[in-house]
Amino acid sequence: MNRLSQCVGVVLLGLPLTAWSLDESVAFTATPERCIALHKGQTCYQEVQFRWQTPDSGQYCLVLNRNRRQLTCWNGNAMQQYQYNFEGEKTTTFSLIRDDEARPLAEVKVVVTWVYKAPKQSRSGWRLF
Repeated sequence: MNRLSQCVGVVLLGLPLTAWSLDESVAFTATPERCIALHKGQTCYQEVQFRWQTPDSGQYCLVLNRNRRQLTCWNGNAMQQYQYNFEGEKTTTFSLIRDDEARPLAEVKVVVTWVYKAPKQSRSGWRLF
C-alpha cells in the first residue's frame, strides 16, 4: 500500500488527524475534536461523542490522560460509544487502554482553541466616564 492510499484510507474511515492507534483492529474518534472558547484561558464546554472499535475479547477502558481517570470500562465490543461533557482550558488527550496494560491502544485529542488571545483591558487601568 502506498503513502497516498494510506492517507485516503484514513479519510474514508472518518478518523480525525489527532487520533492514532498502535493496533489496526482498534479505531477511536472524538466528535467534535475541537472545543472553542471566546478568550484564551477560559473554560471551554462541549459535549464530545467518543466512538471506538475494539477486539471481541478483553476488558477495555476510556481514560482521561491528565489524571488517569477511567471514564468508562467494558468487555470486548459490548460498548462502542460514550458521551462526555468536556470542560477544559487546554487541549486534552483521551486514551483507550486494555485493562491489564498500562500502554494505550489508541489516543485522541480534544483541541481547545479560542476566538481572542486575551480579554481586552484598558491600557492605563483607569476609566473616564
